Amino acid sequence: MIYLRLFAAFAKVGLLGFGGGLAIVRLIYDSIQPFMDMSREMFANIVAISQITPGPLAVNTATYVGYFAAGIGGAAAATLGVVLPEFIIMSLVVRMLTQFRDNKWVNGAMNGIRPATIGLIGGAAVMLIAPAVAGEGRLGRGLLAKLGADISSGPAAAFFGLPVDMVSLALLALTVLLMVRYKKSPIFVLVLMGCMGAVLGV
Repeated sequence: MIYLRLFAAFAKVGLLGFGGGLAIVRLIYDSIQPFMDMSREMFANIVAISQITPGPLAVNTATYVGYFAAGIGGAAAATLGVVLPEFIIMSLVVRMLTQFRDNKWVNGAMNGIRPATIGLIGGAAVMLIAPAVAGEGRLGRGLLAKLGADISSGPAAAFFGLPVDMVSLALLALTVLLMVRYKKSPIFVLVLMGCMGAVLGV
């Protein structure tokens, strides 16, 4: 039954996906393959949407995939599957951490988990960077076409024929600059980049 399959697939994400958010991107991607043939570029779009909508990445993705696969019932089954194990585990872990917070074994485990989580996030970055900057679309192409520029020959064709989207790379660099150098709010940066992408991609 599709509902049970969705529940089981996302219960695995909720049960084994340590680190949350971007740390479990690869696990989420592998778990949804039986239900929909999704390219990495499409998955990167889902991750981007999940980042700008309320709620955790895993929950938002589960709801989307469940709805795509089996309607509202599928969305409910997938969402319950990803949330239930996390709720049970966190209820137990919070009690244990409170009781054993001074235990050297527990502190050692936490110290080991932190760098591993950074590695998982790095793996997610590697997985998402290609569709983000080398996808089929090219930001700027649509705007130039609207303005009547010829992008089929000359320097424009050479620019848009590069293996990476240079405009996307520029937006990536601008995002890092705004976040690291100027300490701008992530919400502000997401809205700004979304508006710039919408204008450039028309």
